[in-house]
Amino acid sequence: MRNAAAALVLALLAATPVSAQTTATERSAAGPVLERIEALQGDIGPTELAQRLVQRHRAEKDAVMDRVARLWWDELGALSDHIGENPESGFQEYETVDTLTQVLAGRGFTVETGVAGLETAFEATWTSPAGGDGPALGIIVEYDALRGTTEDYHGCQHNAQSPVGFAAAFALSEYMEEHGRPGSIRIYGTPAEEMGPPAKVIMHRAGIFDDAEILVRSHGSGETSRNRAGFGVCCLNINMARYTFTGIPAHQRQSWAGRNALSAAVQFYTAVDHLRPTFRPEAVIQGVIPEGGRAPNVVPDRAVVDYYIRYPDEVYLAHMDSMIANAARAAALATGTEVEIEVYGEYRDGITLGTLEELGFAYAQELGAPAINSEPQRPAGYEETGFVTRDIPGLSVSVFSSSAPGHSYDRWLDSMKEVGHTGFLLDAKIMAAVLFDYLEDPDFRAQVQREHREMAGLFDQYLEGLRQAYSQETGVY
Repeated sequence: MRNAAAALVLALLAATPVSAQTTATERSAAGPVLERIEALQGDIGPTELAQRLVQRHRAEKDAVMDRVARLWWDELGALSDHIGENPESGFQEYETVDTLTQVLAGRGFTVETGVAGLETAFEATWTSPAGGDGPALGIIVEYDALRGTTEDYHGCQHNAQSPVGFAAAFALSEYMEEHGRPGSIRIYGTPAEEMGPPAKVIMHRAGIFDDAEILVRSHGSGETSRNRAGFGVCCLNINMARYTFTGIPAHQRQSWAGRNALSAAVQFYTAVDHLRPTFRPEAVIQGVIPEGGRAPNVVPDRAVVDYYIRYPDEVYLAHMDSMIANAARAAALATGTEVEIEVYGEYRDGITLGTLEELGFAYAQELGAPAINSEPQRPAGYEETGFVTRDIPGLSVSVFSSSAPGHSYDRWLDSMKEVGHTGFLLDAKIMAAVLFDYLEDPDFRAQVQREHREMAGLFDQYLEGLRQAYSQETGVY
């Protein structure tokens, strides 16, 4: 029976694009689901739909994009540079948030700070004078810097994401007011994208995004691209896990009277390295020991190991997490210490929609964006935090803004040069155009909502297929 099922999966797989998922197991397990996704895409025709939408309302849409450009060159490009020159790392973005919220308030947005219990998170709302019963257009903006060894820096170009989102929002709000279009624009300030716990998960669980019908955001990139419809996340599924070992202090001259938490941490760290060959090759494990004692002549009674555990799907990730947790418990048992395990952050697969990806890419081509990669990439949701994408349709706009490696000082510097400004302006224009189409075209809205609804219905089947595929290997049936 199992062989027959496997043959069916392989037969279905032969008719599906193998680049839709990363690993052979994912592609095999998802075979029937991928076939249904392809059928849905064939029915909707997102590429053809995008080409039609690009040509509609051209005069009004071009005017909105021209307004985006004026806003960028007159004020918002300078705001991007200002944030770039004054970086603040995650959950410490106080001056940046103060500046951003003042700009929003000056444009007639109602601003609430400290949302979801996060001091540097905010929500800003603008409601059309024609009423708020039209589409609720959501924009995610980020502003945190990376933690560097010598200084904080915007190596992921988050300094531009808020000004980019503001340019699109301000141009659209002016259009809606002038033409009497009902609806609202909601800007979500999301801190600390580069560290855990994931702020967007906290905000999502608090219901902050619930009023948005669609969410768009931008991100700096080494190419202009779009993603294939399906399930995925940009940076792999991640468990952020902290292992705190507790022992008994003693003077090193009487070390036998203590229980060495650092020894436990080092034994654990070594055990994880020994586990790596037992995991599938796509596994990524990154760790540090941020705490290991206070003085050389005192037996450490506290040590901490912090890991980011990554895998392309969440089912095998759970297996890795379990194995690593057992290694921590074994190290504690062997050294007479205790260990507390805390998974303090989770990043998971999201839902990528062909309707929105193809439309954003069509505008990138129309506007002559540089460094275009025409090959659809692995599904990546519209945010690193896929939990949000499972509930709200959306798009991440990705236009070339630097040839330097991601998370590098050179990419930070490029954000304040012509190459960065050119890419960011295109991001803002594309975001504004996509939201314009969502606002003005009810048939397009219906297609986006239908695609998201049907894709969300397939997601549980995808996970169940993975559980079956890994069952013998992981012991999970």
